[in-house]
Amino acid sequence: MLHTSYTWRPLGELLVENGSLERADLENALAEQKRTGRLVGEILVESGYISAFALTRAIAGQHGVDLQPAPRTETGSAPATPAAGPHAWRPLGKLLVEREFLTKAQLDQALAEQRESGGRRLLGEILVVSGFLSGASLAHALAEQQGLQLDSEAANMDMVLKTSGPDQAVYEVYEVVYEPRYQVQRVLYESPSFLEAADYAAEFVEDHDPNGVEIQRDDSGARETVWTYSQSRASALAASQKPLSETFGFDPTLWGTT
Repeated sequence: MLHTSYTWRPLGELLVENGSLERADLENALAEQKRTGRLVGEILVESGYISAFALTRAIAGQHGVDLQPAPRTETGSAPATPAAGPHAWRPLGKLLVEREFLTKAQLDQALAEQRESGGRRLLGEILVVSGFLSGASLAHALAEQQGLQLDSEAANMDMVLKTSGPDQAVYEVYEVVYEPRYQVQRVLYESPSFLEAADYAAEFVEDHDPNGVEIQRDDSGARETVWTYSQSRASALAASQKPLSETFGFDPTLWGTT
């Protein structure tokens, strides 16, 4: 369940820090995610711990767009329902292209502009400024990424672009090799947003199956590794997860079905 869970600890901390979520509720949702494999955002909203709009707005803010309820909205939040059927977390860039909110060429152009900025500009900001993406489209894509479907009223959202400061920390994605000895291969991506870096890292892992990937936080020269992926650990985890029918002698999810 690598891609459905690893971005949630930093995002959860953000929600706790800004008062949108109680720490105990975050821990309960993470425990439920670990037990069931369901998306954490879906669990939080379905359990009533946070509104879909507050969740979507927090994630959008990490991508450079501040979503605001339109003036005519009375409740200040966009309703949402769980998306139909089972679903898995997907990197945002891939989801935007698959859902035709963007073309692959537009995404590649925005990523190139971000690289030219030295990783200091937020990808969401670039996409909106370039006219490739609206705030409503971003909101719908982020909700879908978390297993939710926003009500049509989300189309009336206002948005304000957020820019990163010159002294803001940058998250750098590295391709690494762990065996026979640790070695950094290359820098893949840079962004002032951890979630953008995490999206890129997840997509790189899915597309290239590398030996290892790390995300490091660079804050004025002070470095900290905040996330790692190891192909060998992922393979060992997958091998240790037996199918339900092997564990129980039958598949309990089918019990009582016709």
